[in-house]
Amino acid sequence: MKVTRAKLDRINAVKYQKNGIIGVFTRRYISSNITKFLIKTNITPNQVTFGSLFIAILGCVLIAFAQPIHLIIGGFLIFLSKILDGIDGEIARIRDIETKRGAWLDGVSDRFKENLLLLVITHASFIQTGKPLVWLYGFIAALGLHMIAITLEHTGQMNKEALGSVHSSFWLVRFLNKIGIKSQYVALQADTYLFIIYVLVILNKLELLLILLSFIFNFYWLAISILIFRRKNNDT
Repeated sequence: MKVTRAKLDRINAVKYQKNGIIGVFTRRYISSNITKFLIKTNITPNQVTFGSLFIAILGCVLIAFAQPIHLIIGGFLIFLSKILDGIDGEIARIRDIETKRGAWLDGVSDRFKENLLLLVITHASFIQTGKPLVWLYGFIAALGLHMIAITLEHTGQMNKEALGSVHSSFWLVRFLNKIGIKSQYVALQADTYLFIIYVLVILNKLELLLILLSFIFNFYWLAISILIFRRKNNDT
């Protein structure tokens, strides 16, 4: 099956609207090239998902050692795992074999990898610093990550249009739209915060990373909650 980048762009058009700038870049210029090769094989989307999970676990194991070289390799493996997360969906859409079970497997795998990654980063930071406080940072960051997922899920259940409406009406988003920057690029997409994680893990800034994630994750879900609650046209 011959697949061009243009065809992949058409297939991924909806995904591009949901990804941040990092996700769009990696899908368009990295994962698409890998997909064009893999689509010629008998590899299935689920096999790619499991491969992504295995690579992520291997990366986490290396990060847990807390040594600079292990952090560099582990960070790149986590990045590769995220690339594969885009490829499984691309293969499924090209072959027109998308299933609810595949989407479920991909989602569960992603949440497991994110939680494991936060755990090993906290563990590695504790090994490096000996500060028990980093466990608190890790807990607060994990709490914030879960609250983002819960907030987005329940907001969608209440009103599927509410989140998009609030996002588009935010002053920063309106300003960026006026100067030609897509509003999705200022949302806290998974590809955005994972990119921050890759970079700071590779740079061996683990404690700083945990502090940043603790603040960013919790600020984000609290901001969404406040904006949604204050909407005058809330359907409650």
